[in-house]
Amino acid sequence: MKMKPYEKIKTQSADKFKRLVGISLNGFIDIVDRLKSHLAQRNSLQKRGIKESKISLENRALLVFYYLRHYPTFDNLAGIFNISESYCHKIYTKVVAMLMKILKLPSRKDLLKKKFDTLIVDVSEQPIERPKKHQKAFYSGKKQRHTIKAQLVICALTLQILSVVIGKGRQHDFALFKFSRLLLNPNSQLLADSGYQGISKYHQKSTIPFKKKKGQSLSSEEKAHNKVLFKTTYSD
Repeated sequence: MKMKPYEKIKTQSADKFKRLVGISLNGFIDIVDRLKSHLAQRNSLQKRGIKESKISLENRALLVFYYLRHYPTFDNLAGIFNISESYCHKIYTKVVAMLMKILKLPSRKDLLKKKFDTLIVDVSEQPIERPKKHQKAFYSGKKQRHTIKAQLVICALTLQILSVVIGKGRQHDFALFKFSRLLLNPNSQLLADSGYQGISKYHQKSTIPFKKKKGQSLSSEEKAHNKVLFKTTYSD
């Protein structure tokens, strides 16, 4: 009998578990318990019982955390959990929706009122199976296939995720930011990549890399600025 991913990973050392999953084993168990309570409460409110998944709740949660930790394609993720790509995406979407309810990310008012010294906004884009409907909206020219996007706003000091907004593959990163209509504390510094040209109109204290113009080269000062910004934003 093939060992399930969670049953295998939970026997690893505490350090290795955290490296693989992104949180401690105790923290993971706590989140699974809260998911179980949420599902039990939700089921009690339903007139009809909800069909149980063939995959344990632990493995469904692990699927989500493994994705957020390593950002594999859904095709690879499906292979790890021995399920179809479409079912993998379905599990991810449903569990993320539950996590957003039970973990209670800061509200929009909190993001506006509370000052974070430095925030980072970035988008992760992952391939999905071709949707049955609205295929054009999910088609990403950059990836040359259908994708979904997840915009994250992260505190640079604590690496806490403060906001998650889901978009479709065709949507430009900056367009997704404008669509999200996030209002951040004006005293918080916001770091973004070069895809966010014009973001200072929406958040004055924004810093993005210098972008090379056609037929021109960046100055040494501009290159140094971009190097420092890259290290600040993407250092592990």
